[in-house]
Amino acid sequence: MSGLETAESDTAAIQTLALSVGELVAFACRCGDLSAAKTGGPTALEGIRAHQKLQKKRPADSEAEYSLQVEIAQNGYRVTLSGRVDILHPRKDLHRPVQLDEIKTTYVPPQKLTESARDLHWAQLKVYGFCYGLEQQFSADETVALQMLWHNLKERKTYPELQEFRWAELEAFATTALSAYLQWHRHWQAHRDAVRTSARELEFPFAQYRAGQRTLAVAAYRCLRDGGELVVEAPTGIGKTISTLFPAIKALGETSLDQLVYLTAKNSGRQVVRETATRLHTHGLKLSVLELQARDKTCACNLGLCSRDEDGICPRTRGFFDRLPEARQNLLGQPLLTPEVVAKEADRLQLCPFELSLQMLPWADLVVCDFNYVFDPLVQMQTLRDGRRKRGLLIDEAHNLSDRARAMYSAKLTRSDSHRAAAACKSSHPALRRAIQSLVRAMDKWVEQQRQSAQPQVSEARNSALWISSPENGFPLPVSGAIHKVLTVVNQLWEQSQSPPEAINDWLKALFRYQTLEQLAADNHRCITRAQSPSNPDSRWREQEIELLCLNASEYLQQAYQPFHGMIAFSATLRPPRYVYRQLGLQADTPYQALPSPFSPAQLGLLICPYVDTRYRARHQATDALVDMIARTFNSRPGNYLVFFPSYRFLQQVAERFAAQFPELPLVQQVSSSSDQQRAEFLAHFRENRRSLGFAIMGGIFGEGVDYVGEQLIGTIVVGVGLPQVNEEQELLREASDIEGENGFDMAYRYPGLTRVLQTAGRVIRTETDRGVVILADYRFTDPFYRPLYPQHWQPKTCNNGDALSTALQQFWNQ
Repeated sequence: MSGLETAESDTAAIQTLALSVGELVAFACRCGDLSAAKTGGPTALEGIRAHQKLQKKRPADSEAEYSLQVEIAQNGYRVTLSGRVDILHPRKDLHRPVQLDEIKTTYVPPQKLTESARDLHWAQLKVYGFCYGLEQQFSADETVALQMLWHNLKERKTYPELQEFRWAELEAFATTALSAYLQWHRHWQAHRDAVRTSARELEFPFAQYRAGQRTLAVAAYRCLRDGGELVVEAPTGIGKTISTLFPAIKALGETSLDQLVYLTAKNSGRQVVRETATRLHTHGLKLSVLELQARDKTCACNLGLCSRDEDGICPRTRGFFDRLPEARQNLLGQPLLTPEVVAKEADRLQLCPFELSLQMLPWADLVVCDFNYVFDPLVQMQTLRDGRRKRGLLIDEAHNLSDRARAMYSAKLTRSDSHRAAAACKSSHPALRRAIQSLVRAMDKWVEQQRQSAQPQVSEARNSALWISSPENGFPLPVSGAIHKVLTVVNQLWEQSQSPPEAINDWLKALFRYQTLEQLAADNHRCITRAQSPSNPDSRWREQEIELLCLNASEYLQQAYQPFHGMIAFSATLRPPRYVYRQLGLQADTPYQALPSPFSPAQLGLLICPYVDTRYRARHQATDALVDMIARTFNSRPGNYLVFFPSYRFLQQVAERFAAQFPELPLVQQVSSSSDQQRAEFLAHFRENRRSLGFAIMGGIFGEGVDYVGEQLIGTIVVGVGLPQVNEEQELLREASDIEGENGFDMAYRYPGLTRVLQTAGRVIRTETDRGVVILADYRFTDPFYRPLYPQHWQPKTCNNGDALSTALQQFWNQ
C-alpha cells in the first residue's frame, strides 16, 4: 500500500490512494478457512513456467499480461486500482463477450482445492473483470466472460472453468470489497496520524544523554531520514536500545518513513524493547508495537489449548478469515501487541494466535522479531519486503547475524530421520511413505556413487568417510528429484486441507529447507556427504548425511537489506570493521562509528593471566591452575561470579576438581540444551545480596544479552580466547577465506573468538554505579594480534602467577 496524498476537487479535498487488485482482494475478499499449508504450494519458478507455457498457446489475437489501471471515486477517496490480467481475449463479434483468463498453478485437480482458496482466486478475477469493464465504459447489462485456468503441475493438465457475469454484478462485488478496505483504511490512517503527531512531539525520556548516546541518536536519525546503511559499535551500558529507537520513532513522525522493524537475536532483546516502548508510551507516544514470537511457542495446539480434529486440522483455522476482521479491528492501535495480548484476543474469537499476529504485521508501527523473519528464506515475511512502503531496519546484537545467517542458508538431511519419517506414514499416508522410501534409496545410491568415484577427503574414523563437493562439481541430483516427489505429495495434501503426520513436521521443514537452498546455492556453498556405520551393529544400513553448508551468507544478507529504506546494525562488539563488513554483506562506503564507553575505566578491573594455557592439549594441566584462580577471585570479595568455558567437557572437568577442593563454595552449572525453566533457575542464583559462583559456556545464553546490574554480577573469568571448535565446517570457512585473499585462520577462528570474549566481558559493568573484575585466563591474550583489538576503555594489567592475581584483586577492591 502506498502512502496517501491530498488532492483538491472542485468541492472539497479528497484523499487519493493507489491500490493493487492483489492487495484489495487479499484484505477484503478472503473468507473461510486458513490453509493448512505452511511452506507448500507450487514454487514461484513453477508458476512462472506454467504461465509462460499457457500464454504461448493463446490465440494470435489475444494479449498476455494485459495491464489495467482505473480510477474510482468512493467513500471520500479517489482510488487508483491497478493489476495485470494473464490473458485477454478481445470481443470478436456480438455473440461472444470479451474474456479474461487467470492462470493458477496447483498440485491437485481444482475440485480438490479448498473452497476458500477457490473463492479467493475467483475474487481476483472478478475484480479484474470490473476494472476492464470500467476502463471500456461497459453498461450495466454488458457481459464479461471470466475463465480460470487451473494448471495441475503433477498431471501437466489444465482445467478451464468459465463463467459469465453482467458487469453490474462485478461492479457490486468490487465496490463492496473496496468499501470494506476503505473503511479499514480510514481507521488505520487516523491511527497513523496520531502516531506521527505524538512522535514529532516526543522528547527524550531521560533528563540527559549518556556519553555517546546523542552521537548515536543523531547518526541513526540521519540514516533513517536519508536512507542507506550504518554500522555502530556501541559499548555495553551506553543504552543502545533507546539511542536507536528514539531517533527512529522521531524519523517516523518527521519523515516519510512508514514502519520500523527491530530485530533481536534473543528473547531478552525483545523484553528490553518492550520496556523501552512502555517508557515512551508514558511520555505520550501513540506507537503500536507488535512483538512476534516463534510459532512453536505461540501455537494454541502446542500449548494444549485446543486439539486437532480427525483430519489433523486445528479448529482455530476453520473459518479463520470470517472472524479475522473483528479481531483486527480490536487490535488496531493497541500500544503493545505482545504475544499475551494477541493470544487473549485469539482465545476470545477462537483464532490461531500465531496467524493472527502475522495478520497484524502490516498494521503495526514497530515490529519486533527475530532475525529469521527478515533473513531466513523459509520464514521471512514478504510483507516486510514490500518496497512500496518505506521501512527502517534496526539490527540489535548484529555480531550474531553472520553465524545465524549461515545457518539459515544451510540444510542437512540424514538417512535415519528419513527412515523414521517413512515409518511414521506407514498406516495413515501410504503414498507419502512410498515417496519417502524412494528418497532413502536415492541417498543410498548417492553415497555409493561417492564411494566408487571419489576418495574421501577426510577420514574421521574407521568405517566413516566424508566427501565434499562445490556447486560446479554437482550436487546430488537423484536426491533432489526424490525430494521433489515427496514434497509434491505433501503439497497435494495441503491443497486439500489435509496434513501429513504431525510427527514428521520437523523433518518436512528440513526437507523444504534443503530444496529451497539447493536452488539458491552459489559459490559459497559446499555439499558435504558423510557416511558412517550405525551404533547398533545389527542394523543393515549405514547412517548417511547430506549437508548443504553455507560458508558466507553476505550476498543473501545484502539482498535482504535492499527493500528497506535505511538499515542500522549495532552491537557492543563489531570489530574489526573489515571483518564485520565482509560477514554482514555491507557496502564498502557504509559509515562505521565506534563510540566510547560511558563509564569510567576505574569501574572495571581487567586482569590478564598468561600463566594458564587453555588450549585443548594442555587443558588437563590447566585445570589445577584454573581452580586456584577461581578460588582466589571469589575469595578476594565474595559475591556473584561467572566463569565462562569454551566447552561443556572442559567446564565439567574443572567443576569436578573445584567441587572436590572447595565444597563449601556455592557452585551452579549451565547444562546442555537447558529448558526455559532451567535457565530461569540458573539466573535466579544471581541476585542482589547473593554469593553464587556459576560455570557457563562462552557465547551461550548467559554470556550475551543478559543485564547483570549492580551486585548481580561483580566478576567474570573468561577461560580461553573463544576459538570455535576445529571441525570440517570451520576448516572450510578458513580455506574459503584463504582463497579470497584473507587470513583464513583469523576469519574463521580468531575474530569470532574475540567477539565471544568481548561479549562475555561486557556482562560485568552495566550502569554508572557498577564495579567489577574481568579476568582473561590464557597466555594468548598477551599476543600482539589481540592487543590492538581491545576496546579503548580497557586498561589491562598482567598477572604472571596466582599471588600477583590476588594482589591485583585486593588493590582493585580496596580502591
